[in-house]
Amino acid sequence: MTRLDEPTLRPRANVLLTELGDGTGALLDLDTKFYFTLNRTGVAIWQSLSGEGSAGGGEWATLTGMLCRRFAVAPEQAAADLEAFVAALREAGLIELSGGERAGGGPG
Repeated sequence: MTRLDEPTLRPRANVLLTELGDGTGALLDLDTKFYFTLNRTGVAIWQSLSGEGSAGGGEWATLTGMLCRRFAVAPEQAAADLEAFVAALREAGLIELSGGERAGGGPG
């Protein structure tokens, strides 16, 4: 269950993921025509945001738990990595946040 003060993340509809053979990927923003490269962790997060991963959903707790399980990292490390990645996605305009405040302050 999502707490009321936690945002839900979702990819913008105009952003496409292309997975590469080595587990990495590239995002294409169809509006700006810019590409963004993703490492394996970034691909896993993006797939989860898109509902493609086994732990689909854009809630912070879901994403943090997925990172802990998939990459064998501590919850604190997963949360810190998620914060940084989401801040970068927001800055690039690739995701939307609804409710709560995280990653750059302000609601989505």
